[in-house]
Amino acid sequence: MALDTAPVAPSRHAFDGVALVAALATLICAAPALAVIAFALSSGVAEARFGGALLRDGALGTLALILVGGGGATVFGAAAAWLVSLCRFAGRAVFEWLLVIPLAAPSYVLAYSYASFTWAGGPSPIEVSGFWGLAFIYAVGLYPYAYLAARAAFVSQSSCALEAARTLGAKPGAVFWRVALPLARPGIAAGGALAMMEIAADYGAAQHFGQTTLATAIFRAWYAHGAPSLALQISAVLLIAAIVFLAIERRARGRATFSGGSTRWRPLPRYSLSPFAGAAATLFCTSLVVFGALLPLAWLARLALLHPRVEEIVPPLANSLALACAGALITLALAAVIAVASRRASGVGRASRYAAGMGYAAPGAVIATGALALFGLAREAGWVGGFGAALALTALIWTYAARFAAAGVQPIDAGLARLSKGLDASARTLGAGPWRRFAQIDLPIAAPSLAAAALILFVEILKELPATLILRPFNFDTLAVKAYAYASDERLLEAAAPSLLIFLAGLLPIIVLTRGIARARAGQR
Repeated sequence: MALDTAPVAPSRHAFDGVALVAALATLICAAPALAVIAFALSSGVAEARFGGALLRDGALGTLALILVGGGGATVFGAAAAWLVSLCRFAGRAVFEWLLVIPLAAPSYVLAYSYASFTWAGGPSPIEVSGFWGLAFIYAVGLYPYAYLAARAAFVSQSSCALEAARTLGAKPGAVFWRVALPLARPGIAAGGALAMMEIAADYGAAQHFGQTTLATAIFRAWYAHGAPSLALQISAVLLIAAIVFLAIERRARGRATFSGGSTRWRPLPRYSLSPFAGAAATLFCTSLVVFGALLPLAWLARLALLHPRVEEIVPPLANSLALACAGALITLALAAVIAVASRRASGVGRASRYAAGMGYAAPGAVIATGALALFGLAREAGWVGGFGAALALTALIWTYAARFAAAGVQPIDAGLARLSKGLDASARTLGAGPWRRFAQIDLPIAAPSLAAAALILFVEILKELPATLILRPFNFDTLAVKAYAYASDERLLEAAAPSLLIFLAGLLPIIVLTRGIARARAGQR
């Protein structure tokens, strides 16, 4: 009788080293955020009483900016997405990718540029300052979040529903309000939530315009008032708010795939706008690109040419590149393990993915505050010595990993979506262990996505300001810190060069991102 020599599939309960490493990654990503909540709950009553006014003012300021700036960004992004997706007008094909460019500039870079352009001595007669100036910067700088999500929702809609509305005589406005907008509402809400999370996390622009938000209140409590417990309490409130926004965004994204009609792909019907409406659409999209990117970029370039002192930029540039490379590599390794573990439908994988998302939702100042609190606890226990340069850099890279792991998980997960479940099951049946499947199946398939994730992480770390301000070693400046220091001293001419470099560095992943926008709909080339 012939013997069955087929390999036996490993037991479901066999040791999974990938799951163990994913659990460690979960701890790394979640520890600072959890520390913020734990230390905030254990802080004293005196700080809590003092924190009443500061916390109230910060919460009201953040809420007002979210409503005005975030609402404006959502409206601008949704309107632009509708125009380029379902209308014909001059320049539509160019605006498809040009509208994403403002995503390359952090809000604080736009703030420094507009401050120099419109304040005393600038060429603009209209001053961009105060609450409304900051809300304007958020609206024109963050609308790409809503634009990308809304565009993805519009291009994935059923052609049948739109054609049926047109056949029944509905005009473009009626089709938008009654058909396209209701179908795209979850995607628009997801993009708007992301823009609002960015507003809640921003420190540099709010501080430069003198607005009290939760992010600026954290710095004021820690440095101006010398109350770390109060800073942790405010951080906890901001963290909880960020998690709520993350839950809203994920719930909206989960519903964003709804569409009706035929499953057979057909090109979306586009409306030919009247000459006046077409000119208005071109002017609207042009205004978004000009005010969100081209005008501040051109002004920064002019100022940088007026102050070409390269020797002041080289050390911060070298520090930024070193930190961004080290942080991107470490964060990429964590993100790869989390992405692979989450696809295997294990409890550890799902927990790791949520922990990474929680870190990304939390502002950099909150994660840095949690990391400082944990290092303080370790110092009291005698596990570490003074907070020297090496320890500060370690804490900073840890903060980057906890903050941006989710930004690496998303593209890697998209790359792994091409992996058939049957392929992984076949490898497991043939006796391949978790690490062998990870190295020989998962990583090769996700290699292009790994490169994209590394690029995104590099730029995200390069732009990060509040965490770097809190944790950097003494006399260790990055481009973001240098631009902030110059702008804080009202030396906006000197702040132009580092701000411009940050802006230009963000353009590369934006170009990579926009290459996939035209392919967002099935059958599109």
